[in-house]
Parts: sequence; C-alpha cells; structure tokens
Amino acid sequence: MIILKGKAHASIGLLTYYNYTILSNTEFTILGGAISLFFSLLPDLDHFNSVISKKLSNKKIESLVEALMMLVPLSTLLYLGYLKKFDYSILFFLGLILFISIKKKLKTSIIRKLIISIFLILICILSYNLFKNIAIVKLLLFFILIPWFSHRTFSHSIFSAVILYFITNNLGFIIKNLNMIATLSYLSHLFLGDILTPQGIPLFWPLSKHRFKLNPFKGPSSVNIIENIVILLMVLLAFYLTFVSIKYKTPQQILLGSSIFNIS
Repeated sequence: MIILKGKAHASIGLLTYYNYTILSNTEFTILGGAISLFFSLLPDLDHFNSVISKKLSNKKIESLVEALMMLVPLSTLLYLGYLKKFDYSILFFLGLILFISIKKKLKTSIIRKLIISIFLILICILSYNLFKNIAIVKLLLFFILIPWFSHRTFSHSIFSAVILYFITNNLGFIIKNLNMIATLSYLSHLFLGDILTPQGIPLFWPLSKHRFKLNPFKGPSSVNIIENIVILLMVLLAFYLTFVSIKYKTPQQILLGSSIFNIS
C-alpha cells in the first residue's frame, strides 16, 4: 500500500493548526502544536508500522508482551488443573497445544496493538483519577478502539472525525478550542493526505466501502510529488495569512467575508 510518510502528515497537521490560529484569531501555543501533531498522526494508529505504534513499542516490550500472552493462559490452565486435580501429563499436552497455537497467531501487528491498548488503558485510568472527567475517558477509549480495525477503514471515515469532534467538545479546559484543533488536524490527515493516494479512503465506511481518491496515478512517485505540493501550498498559505493578519488584523473577514472561524 502506498501511503504518505508520517513526517508529511505531521507537517500538514501542524501547518493546518497554524493557519487555523490566524483565521480564528487565537494564540499559537506549544501545547496546541503538540495536540495537532498527535491528531494528524492518529488515523494511522490502525497500522502496526505507524509512527505512533513504533514510538510506543520496541523489541524488548514486544518480547515481554508476547511472553505474557503465552504465560497467562498456561498459568491459568495449570491453576485450574491444580484445583480440579487433573492429570498433569494431560495438562502438559494441552498446554503444549495451547502454546503452539498462540505462538502461531502472535504476529508483530497484534502485539503492537496490544501494547498500544495497554498503554492507553493505563493512561485512561490515570487521567480519570486526576481529572475526574468522563470526556477524557471517552477520548482514550476512542484511541483504544482505532488499532483493532483494519487499516484505512473506521479511522479514515468521516464518521470517526465527527465522533472525535463531539468527544473533544467538553475538553476545552485543557486548551481553548481543543475540539477544533483535534478535528481539523485529524481531517488534514484524510483530506490533505490519504485521499491523495492511489488507494484513497472509504469516507463513508461502514455504510459504504467505496474509496474516494484524488490521485489518478498508481506509482509511489506521484504520492511523493503530491505531498510536497500540498506542504508547499500550506506553507504559502501560512505566509499569506501571516502577512494579511499583520496588515489588516482580520484575515478571516478578508478571505471569507465573515468571522466564521473565530470560535470561542
């Protein structure tokens, strides 16, 4: 599958956030930039080799999770055998079959998804204990859900962006307009990124599996060219908006005839 690089998605997401701050007349902050970077990469959390997946995982952690995935059911089997007084020779063969079957099914992709889910569950528990805010729990459950879908299905649909907007709507205490920053950065991944690849994205999944794409080419070279063009256009837009905001103070009124982006 031909995909945009993580750096391209991150760059486009950050530029989207910067342009939004000018249009909405809000402050560009380091926290907002970090949030935009994260949400611009979030849709690819369903790919085991994505930037976030690789950052949260390494060989040692993967080996530990793999060992636990095999030891836990084996230990449970032995414990049940102890309670029920089963013949341990039978348990040995059952355990061996169980070990082999688990070992065959434990792929790197599954292990990484488990690592991400465990990591996010721990953050979910910690966050709720700190903030006592159910909206944070909902957001983290949304994060946990994404890795278990096939790549470019749920996370690359318009419905996931809508869900994200409403989940983050009550998290304005973290940073002003968090729902807009998160959703626009997320949408930048879809509409300024993956929809420009030959594979396209299923915007209305699960209602329709039809993939929308704005790239008639098939080769990976076309993706590299397109991503560079998008980044260049976003940079030029950032320079233009910066110039207009300095000169006129109200760029959103000049561009759109209203202050539609000035969301409080």
